Amino acid sequence: MTGSWTRDAGNPATRWLFITGHRLGVAAALSVFAAALTALLIELDLIYVGPGSNLSTALSSGLLSGLLTLLTVALSINQLILSRLFSSAGNLSDQLDGTLDYRRTVEDIADVDVSPNEPVAFLGLLADTLERRVGEFEREAGIRSVDASDDFGAYAASVSDYADHLSTVETLDDTFEALVVTLGTDYADHLDTTRRLESRYGEDLSDEAAEALDDALELLKAVATMRQFFKTLTLQQELALLSRRLIYTGVPAVLVAYFLSSTYTATPNLPTAIDPAYMPLVVAVATAIVLSPLAVLVASLLRVATVSLYTVSIGTFIPPEKTFDSD
Repeated sequence: MTGSWTRDAGNPATRWLFITGHRLGVAAALSVFAAALTALLIELDLIYVGPGSNLSTALSSGLLSGLLTLLTVALSINQLILSRLFSSAGNLSDQLDGTLDYRRTVEDIADVDVSPNEPVAFLGLLADTLERRVGEFEREAGIRSVDASDDFGAYAASVSDYADHLSTVETLDDTFEALVVTLGTDYADHLDTTRRLESRYGEDLSDEAAEALDDALELLKAVATMRQFFKTLTLQQELALLSRRLIYTGVPAVLVAYFLSSTYTATPNLPTAIDPAYMPLVVAVATAIVLSPLAVLVASLLRVATVSLYTVSIGTFIPPEKTFDSD
């Protein structure tokens, strides 16, 4: 990976937790951690779960109502997604025309009749065309402007490395993995450098070199647009999956919280419905189940927030960098 994403997420565990790990896997890890912590606290007698414990009150009041509230989040998320999908015929037609114009621009530069319909393959075409046009610019510009050949070479090498990095999406079959490849601010840096070269050497460049440099600028703009498309697509999918997973984990969590609270009697002297010897194990397992909706929510929001942080800008204005350790 490149840019600020590499510096901020150099640790594989950090990358897995925040973005690359499967969200159900992250949620499961958080739930298992909660269960292990509960078992440890019970073993150390810091938590009492036997007869007369106030666990029943916590389950039947705070946790149960909290879980029911959490389930309403799933409905709110679905409403949010649906609001993004509904539009008038005119707006949908404008969006389609804009998409076709965008694809035609790339097709003209890439000299292909029709660009790939798959987003990942389309980004691969962008990367390959960008690398080719930057190489052609270096050759054409270096012949006429020998004095500036070092600047052209450094620029071409930098953009070619970026294009080579983007071309790795051709081995991927997942839209989200393709989005991860585009994280960072490299595209904006190269956009700014391209504009600076056009301003400084534009009048000295041959027509072929000027055209190649202009094509590189258009392709970098296309990469920025494609990245935002990946962001929109993946976040909508992520939120849709989140609402489903909250339902899948929330209903069992409500049932477990309700039935576990029912094992306790109103009289502290009476034993629980479950053998007290097994209560530590039962409570530890129940903790993982009851907290699983929260774990799912945290795991998904970690990814959503991280993607939003590293794709906040679509243009050449880059906001101040924030890292995982920043406030």
